[in-house]
Amino acid sequence: MENFENKVVLITGGGTGIGKAAASSFVSKGAKVVITGRRQSVLEETAQELGDQVHFVTGDVSKNGEPGRIVEETICKFGRLDVLVNNAGTGKMGPLSMTSDEDIESIYRTNVFAPLALIREATVHLAESKGTVINISSVAARGMMPGVAVYASSKAAVDHATRLLAAELGPKGIRVNAVAPGLTDTDITADVKSNEEMLGMIIAQTPMGRLGEPNDIANAVLLLADEKAGWVTGQSVQAGGGFLL
Repeated sequence: MENFENKVVLITGGGTGIGKAAASSFVSKGAKVVITGRRQSVLEETAQELGDQVHFVTGDVSKNGEPGRIVEETICKFGRLDVLVNNAGTGKMGPLSMTSDEDIESIYRTNVFAPLALIREATVHLAESKGTVINISSVAARGMMPGVAVYASSKAAVDHATRLLAAELGPKGIRVNAVAPGLTDTDITADVKSNEEMLGMIIAQTPMGRLGEPNDIANAVLLLADEKAGWVTGQSVQAGGGFLL
């Protein structure tokens, strides 16, 4: 796998879970990494743990103007941008009848608005570096399961935007791909993990027979970011141990 020395990576939701694992992996390959999130204390702790190659920017990517500010701070700090990882995400399980307007808006602003706005703001810099975008989708985008209509449809939007933007940005030398995790052992999946019946059902339908770990997803992100994947764009790579094949 490529050494990412002198490359700059921006990871949203980088303080915990998949984002933190990806940050750690990129740092281990020599990259300079900017992590973002809403909780400053968590970002500070992660940046301190991962070392001087990591810089954090506190911000909420779902808010108007924040994606532009975060990209600008990344450029001010390191002078370039090579990899954008749109990892920040949110979701809520339950029937649509029990889902509020606020829930729908929050999920779509974090899962759809934020990646689109960040890619828009980063395009000029990624064109200069011939860089790459990796969106974090979900195997739920392809599945037919009750109780996840808003979340799963938001991730389906991410998958389709990935294909559309691969076509739009390819002439600028920018690759756009997605990684679609299955159920992964992170804070965002706490509700599912606490439901023994649902957890057992998911694991039973996963050929690899276990939950994903953050590093499983981080490894897929690095594979797509690697220049050896330079002929791969517009793809959503399923990283769910075979769940929902």
